Amino acid sequence: MIAISEVEFELNSPIEIALRQELLNNAFTILTTLHGTNPQNRNMGLVSSDIIGRSIYAAKGAYTVQAIEQIDIYEPRLSVVEVNFKVIDSKIIPKVVLTYNGNEYSESL
Repeated sequence: MIAISEVEFELNSPIEIALRQELLNNAFTILTTLHGTNPQNRNMGLVSSDIIGRSIYAAKGAYTVQAIEQIDIYEPRLSVVEVNFKVIDSKIIPKVVLTYNGNEYSESL
C-alpha cells in the first residue's frame, strides 16, 4: 500500500529558504489531501480509489499521474521531474522530485 501521508520531496532548484519552505509545504498539502476532503476546493487532492487497493504497478502509475496533474494545477511554480518509490516496513513511500519553474502563483489552495 502506498503511504500517501508519508510522501517525501526533493526540490532540486536553488531558491531562497522561505520560498523553498512555502513551495514544499504547498506540495505536501496537495499530495497528502484526498480528493473531495478539502472544503475550500473539493477537486484538489488524490483520488484514493485509483491508488488504494490496486495492484502495486497500477497504484504507482496512478499516483505518479495524479501527482503531476495536481502539482501542475495547484502549485504552478513547481513541476514534477520524477516520482520514485521505496519500501520501508512494508509501506511504499513516494518520493516526488520537483523543480522550481518560476511561474507566478495563480490559484490558492
